[in-house]
Amino acid sequence: MKGKKFMDKSVMKKKILFIISSLNGGGAERAIVEMLKRFDFTRFDVTLCVIFYEGVYFDQLPPEVKVVYIWPKVGEGGYWVNSLRRKAFRQYYRRGSSLFFRWTVYYRIREQHFDTIVSYLEGVPLLFHSFLYRRAKRNISWIHCDLAAYHWSEEVFPKKGSEEACYAKMDELVFVSNNIQQSFTQLYPQLKMPMRCIYNVIDVERIRELSKQATISHQRFTIIAIGTLIPVKGFDRLLRVARLFKDYGYDLQFQILGRGEDEDSLKELSRTLEVDDCVQFLGFQSSPYPYLAAADMLVSTSRSEALPFVICEALSLGIPVVATRTAGAAELLDEGTYGVLVEQDDEAIFEGVRLLVDNEEARKEYQQKARERAAIFRVDYTMNQIYQLLEGN
Repeated sequence: MKGKKFMDKSVMKKKILFIISSLNGGGAERAIVEMLKRFDFTRFDVTLCVIFYEGVYFDQLPPEVKVVYIWPKVGEGGYWVNSLRRKAFRQYYRRGSSLFFRWTVYYRIREQHFDTIVSYLEGVPLLFHSFLYRRAKRNISWIHCDLAAYHWSEEVFPKKGSEEACYAKMDELVFVSNNIQQSFTQLYPQLKMPMRCIYNVIDVERIRELSKQATISHQRFTIIAIGTLIPVKGFDRLLRVARLFKDYGYDLQFQILGRGEDEDSLKELSRTLEVDDCVQFLGFQSSPYPYLAAADMLVSTSRSEALPFVICEALSLGIPVVATRTAGAAELLDEGTYGVLVEQDDEAIFEGVRLLVDNEEARKEYQQKARERAAIFRVDYTMNQIYQLLEGN
């Protein structure tokens, strides 16, 4: 029509930049992939910055997501790339700043403006976000860890006050559980920006569908544990618990799914404890759901968790859960209403697991409660919360 201008709808899309360390097999990495799979790309133009270009989830990203990276996988990219990266971190640790960091970020992320930038993890993503925040109208940091209980990101921010200063540049903070939001405000009470809790995207129906893609059967009572093999996940405790059950004459099978820096030491501990005949290390599984569905219970032995993805998945499949008391487990299990919550020691874990091993009625009760609890996971509701967040509502 004469005199009337029409704007291409693509121009109206909100430009969003997410920043994450890698796409390795951890809970936060899984969470961002699950979120992006369900994104409304008619409303948003999404760029994902992966600081270290490594991981197992790249092939699961939607084609609409533009992926950029800061550095190749650690150990790859040639001598000069790795040498410069190490020097940049050393410079930052000594001085609290790094011109090379800033130059690298600006060189790799050519887009000059975003509507919203989101650092989707603590530590390095937050640090790199602090170099870019002036490029966005709105800056958000998404926190997936109980920093009051497990302040691992301190190693990224060696100078006192530098982590808090990065958070202070944000317009809003998001937490994956209410409990870790409360603990964060105790850690940094002087930070007064808006904060909200948004659960990870848990697609219950999809999880149930994927669990049927393979049939797995067991000859023995099977206890499963899933996660990245790192110290905070406490898999060493599970091996000692397996030894206790063996000492008491139980014939059980323990399955551990995942990979990580502790894999070799955990396998060595398994041999030392002489439980390698009842403990299976099954490595990373892109679809752990058939294994989870076939197990008699899930055990989480973590020392700290914000919102354990695997407990959400177990609840979705009606699998009884025994978990150590962490902020995330306590919230998901509602202080023991929907699963067995135990204290942070080997004996307590052993007794909690034995309660369900010995009591079939208790297992059936927690199976039913798990299914009931899964009703809190609503994909459409969670995605609408995310869209409102990104649009500043």
